[in-house]
Amino acid sequence: MKYPGEPLNILHTIGLKELYPLIRISFSVDDRFDVGRFKKAIIQCNEVVPELFSKYVLEDNSFIPVTDDLEGVLFMGLDPDIDIERWDLFADPQLRIYLNKSEEGYDITIYLSHILTDGAGGKQFLYLLASAYNTGKIDEVNHQDIDWLRQLLKEHPVKTNRQVDHPAKPLTMPALADGQGKRRRTLTIRLSKAETNQLCQAAHHKHVTLNDLFMAAFGQAVQRYADTDEIALACPTDMRQFIPGAEQLRIANHTSRYNIAIKSDLRQPFETVVKAVHQTMANNKQKFQCFQSIKELIDKYDQYPLAELQQIVEDNYHVRNISYTNFGIIDPQRFTFADCAITGFSMLGTYRKYPMFQVAISTYCGQVNLSFAMIGSDAEERMARAVVLTMRDLLREYFLRFN
Repeated sequence: MKYPGEPLNILHTIGLKELYPLIRISFSVDDRFDVGRFKKAIIQCNEVVPELFSKYVLEDNSFIPVTDDLEGVLFMGLDPDIDIERWDLFADPQLRIYLNKSEEGYDITIYLSHILTDGAGGKQFLYLLASAYNTGKIDEVNHQDIDWLRQLLKEHPVKTNRQVDHPAKPLTMPALADGQGKRRRTLTIRLSKAETNQLCQAAHHKHVTLNDLFMAAFGQAVQRYADTDEIALACPTDMRQFIPGAEQLRIANHTSRYNIAIKSDLRQPFETVVKAVHQTMANNKQKFQCFQSIKELIDKYDQYPLAELQQIVEDNYHVRNISYTNFGIIDPQRFTFADCAITGFSMLGTYRKYPMFQVAISTYCGQVNLSFAMIGSDAEERMARAVVLTMRDLLREYFLRFN
């Protein structure tokens, strides 16, 4: 059995030596968690999305099943940040779960292939997994088609501009002398529920989005260590929002991205940067600029060989050294296990080797999480932590000023 992929699966098949395409989700559950029900739920998810237990075949962009049980999918008693080095998306399942006993219950880390799905699809997987655990059954069908996207590209024609995806003044992190002891590290710094609520109120009062605030805070935090007067960032966006009708299960890659490059003087008030980000993003949305990043790949997918398609991705959707992603809100009503508390939730992108760096933002149970996954030394982790703490400080100053 072979399951054909869609064009956007190719987006994350470039630069594999520098960046392995995965999504990392971690959380803790209390001792009421039923491991047997959890195992059954994982199997049920694969019945709906068989690509989960499949290897990825790059040559023809397809998925071929490699197991029909939890062998190679569920691991117990292993450190996920160490063992994940063994994961081979081209030989192993596209899903990998680590379950470790703790004093209070269990620590769970879920890895999903970013070739198979994007962050929004990762959230849908969590909802599917929780539903299977809670009800013992799944009645949904997964959709991966992009007919709707081809139609949108006809309705909103855009011209590809490769300079947009390759800014003249990219953001950078400083190289550090201490490069010893590099290992995989993750960190999450949270706003409290009260702080998150205040930030939402401030955004509403100033008619900006939370995403505007996060991008401005991340951009200015990194700019403090970069020799540039611009904040150039790519902002991934979930194109499912453009699909008419009721929400469907779409564990797939349906992401494009907006590109911004705004002038920024560190002597300016943070509010000025927020306004500039908001105006640029609003203009980009009005022009459907996000379609620029994927139009050429979609248009040429059926006629061009893989190597040329990957070059198209490099031209229009390349891996940036400094990266931003906002997973948005994870619905606590849909991601919950019956009679069991979830704590310490975080959702991250892949591990980036410093000085590459990505901040990943998620909101769960009324709390904003500012997270990163990196490969670096102690000193490099301190630098990454400093950036995230600066982000938090900027956001705090913003809502304290306007509340």
